[in-house]
Order: sequence, then C-alpha cells, then structure tokens
Amino acid sequence: MQKMTFEEKLKRCPPAEVWQEYCGFLSLSLPEYMDIQKRLLMEQVQLMSGCALGQRFFKGNTPSTVEEFRARVPLTRFEDYADVLLPQREDMLPAKPVVWLHTTWEGGDFPSKRAPYTESMLETYKTNILAAMLLSTSRGPGHFHVRPGCRVLYSLAPMPYATGMFPDLISSEIHLRFMPSVREARKMSFGQQMRTGYKQAAKYGMNLFFGMSSVLYGATRSLNMLGGEKSYSLKSLLGMSPRMLYRILAAKYRSRRDGAALKPRDLFKLDGFVCVGTDTALYKNELEEAWGIRPLEIAGGTEPSCMGTETWSKNGLVFFPDACFYEFIPERELYQEMENPGYVPHTYLMDELVAGQKYELVITVLKGGAFLRYRVGDVYRCLRLRNPADALNLPQFEYVDRIPTVIDIAGFTRITRREIETVLSRSRLPVADWLAVKEYDEAGHSYLDLYIELKTEDEQAALLDCQMLQELLSVYFRSYDGDYKDLKRLLGMDPLRITLLKTGTMERYRARTGRRVPPVGAPREVVLDLLRLQAGEEGGAV
Repeated sequence: MQKMTFEEKLKRCPPAEVWQEYCGFLSLSLPEYMDIQKRLLMEQVQLMSGCALGQRFFKGNTPSTVEEFRARVPLTRFEDYADVLLPQREDMLPAKPVVWLHTTWEGGDFPSKRAPYTESMLETYKTNILAAMLLSTSRGPGHFHVRPGCRVLYSLAPMPYATGMFPDLISSEIHLRFMPSVREARKMSFGQQMRTGYKQAAKYGMNLFFGMSSVLYGATRSLNMLGGEKSYSLKSLLGMSPRMLYRILAAKYRSRRDGAALKPRDLFKLDGFVCVGTDTALYKNELEEAWGIRPLEIAGGTEPSCMGTETWSKNGLVFFPDACFYEFIPERELYQEMENPGYVPHTYLMDELVAGQKYELVITVLKGGAFLRYRVGDVYRCLRLRNPADALNLPQFEYVDRIPTVIDIAGFTRITRREIETVLSRSRLPVADWLAVKEYDEAGHSYLDLYIELKTEDEQAALLDCQMLQELLSVYFRSYDGDYKDLKRLLGMDPLRITLLKTGTMERYRARTGRRVPPVGAPREVVLDLLRLQAGEEGGAV
C-alpha cells in the first residue's frame, strides 16, 4: 500500500491523528525521550563501526553502550573531518549521501564546511519541518491550520545551504505556492529572490512566511518593499488580486486617517510565521508587532539539520529526539577550557541539565550522519526542565550565541581571531594589541566592538578619529569575508565599532592581574576592567 502524503493526511485523517504523527514527541516523558535518544545513538554507532571515518574515532574498539561511547570517543570539531568531507570521500562514510550541504567555516580563506545527508536523514528533516509548519499555525495541542495550495513567502538561503532543501522536500508531501517559484528563485541572487517574493506577496497575498530573522527585520523596516506610500503605481495596483487591492486601499485609508505608519500586518493575514537565525530572539518582538503574529523559532544548521522547534506557546525550543543525540558542556567548563587549552570539558545529557544554565551543544548526527560528539559552536540556555502550562515534560531552550571565541553577527558572518588578525595585517595599521567582543546597541541588535591599541602614543594621536579607523577596517573586512559583505548589501548594516585604548593598557592589565586578555570573546568583566584602568590613569575613578 502506497504511503499517504502529508497533504492526503490533512484531507483524510482526523486532525488528532496528524498531530500525533508529527508533533507527538511533545507528549513524551523525559525517560521516554532518553530511551529514543539512546536507541538511535547505538544504531548510529553500529553504522559508524563499519566505515573508515567511524574507526578513526573508535580505534578498532566499537563502544557497546552509551557510557562507553561518551568515554572513548573524543569531542570533535570540523578539523577532524575536513580531509574526508571537503573532498566528499563517500567511501569513508557510514551511509551513502543523497546530497551535500555547505556552510561557512570561518570565513575568508577557509573553505566552506560540507555535510553529507543520507536518505534517512532527509526523511527525518522533512518530518520535523512539517511538524514546525503545523506548530507555527497552532494555538494549542491538536489544533493547526495548514492548507494545501497556500502561498508561501520564502526568504531563506538557497542550496547548497540547509534551508535551501526545504522547498524540494516539501514538494513531495504538499503543494505550496512559493513566491517566487523554486524554479525562478534558483536563477536569482538571494537579494533578487527576496525582492521578487515581496512583490508577489503584495500582489497576491500570502499565508505562510519562512525567513531568516535578520533579513525579515531588514525587509520589515523597508516600507518601500512592504507597502510604503510610494510603493504602488496605478499599473501595479491593477495587477493585484481583488482581496489584496482591497486590503491595501483600506490600509492606506486608515493610515492617513489615523496618522499611523503602515505595517505589514495591515496588508497580510498570516496563518503561520517561521523564523530561523542566530539572532532570532533579538527580533521576535519587533517582528510580532509588525506582522501581527509571533514568529515560531526553529533551530538547526548544516551539520544538525532541523534540530528543534518552539511549541504553540512560542516560548522555548524543544529538540527533536530523532535528529541528533545531544550532549551539553556547561559554560563554566568552556571558560576553564579557554584558560587551560589542554582541558577536556565534561558533558551532560538532556536528563542531567540545570534550569537557567548555559551550555555549548555537542551533537552526534543520527540516521547515517558523519559527525560524532561534534562541537557545533552554539550556546543554548536551558530555560526550564518542564512546562506544566503546556503539559510539556521536556527541557526547553533558547539560543544564546556562538561560543565565546566566535562572534556571530545577525546569522550572516562568523568572525574569529584568525579573521581579525588577517584583516589587521592587510590594513598595515600600527596595531600593538587588540580584543574583540560582541556587543548590542540600544535596540538590542548585535555588532562587533573591536578594541585597538596602537604601537606608540604618537601614532595613536595621529589616528584618534575612530570613525576613520572604522571605515578603513570595514573595507578590509568586506573584501576578505563575503558573508560580512552581505550584511551591508542585504541588511544595510555595518556591524563594526572601534574603541581606541591607550597604548599599553592591556599590558598593564596583565601585569596587575596576572591574567591574559582573550583576543576574542573576553568576559564582560575583563572589558570593564580595561576601561576602568584606562579611565583611572586618565584621572577618572578606577
């Protein structure tokens, strides 16, 4: 008997049955969840035991329990896989990939990371994306509003990025009218795809919205894209559907009558709104105010695929039990590792977490994936261990940031020590010392704050104009890192800020404290100590 598609299930099956199939994991107890995790992990261990990549980590001694796996297999990073995955050595993998996905490694001269996806991984990815679609339209357990044939504005990165798989995977399960069509979108740049999609949405309306949070925020603020006073000529108005024409004319009338700015929610009535991106939490409130519906956040990436989703309450992520096996490194262990590079941090499982604590995520990709105990580089906070209001007995999380040694800006670029050193070297500025931290402006949006000491006081006196320094270094960042360049091109933002420190400030800090200053991701108290030290030597209070 042929398996029913998602669309056929929506038409033929009771809603409760559809909900149970795709969102039933939300009713699991934590012991039930852990049983699934451990069973799938041991299945993955057996797959890895039969391939060269797995034996690289097992060293001829395949673990027979979860405890042995965690004790014997080291924590890994992409460097441990690069010689196999960059040349796409399928002969060394546990299962044959159907597709290879790419993403940024560290920008600049480094090649992109690559991740293989097996058929089983794609099936899991598809099921979990459909679950997120149901939840994005849900107001409670078992209630959802997903309609075949609905119009979907799609503003996510195309293939070979992970989000680019979504249209192809969904097309075999349900008919959706993407704007622009998948065929059109693949002939366009990301920026062209966005502009065309918004124009089509304004013309015909839309029901679902999938997008990258920072991109959606930038587009939302652009009234010329989303319904500003000068957006529509008579010709464009005549080409609209009657429903959209009525909404636009009525919204413009109310806007003039009330003296209120026109917002997307005045034009569109969304059934569901799905956001992805590392800075989603910073934009969600503004997006909800603009669009009239709170975005549902999903978590994932190139290596873990679609890994987690919020529930109907949209107040915390739940990780899917069948995408990856999850381990967690506490924040205190991360800082201990930064101070002692040879230190091996301890990991905890989902049923060993503490509410309110921050953790670096460690994943083992299931269903034939290539990554074992892999440090993705993302930090999550465990919000709560259970949610009685939603009858949820699983931990919920919020994305916090990248690990301290990686500065992520708006989900577009990942800036590391190596990248900053290269940019400063190419600029030929007389830099003696520096440190970089991620900061937030008054609106809560992130930027890179680069603290610089020049080699001599005379050179510092000649370059006291921070704005000039900022513009100069921005040119070098954009020329070196294409993702950084996209921030300016797509979002209209330059995330760099320069703070000049008096020559010798960092050396005096090291002499006074006996501690070195981490060049990237220094704790906030270190930055404040440096500023107090400088202020004190200039006559301020220490």
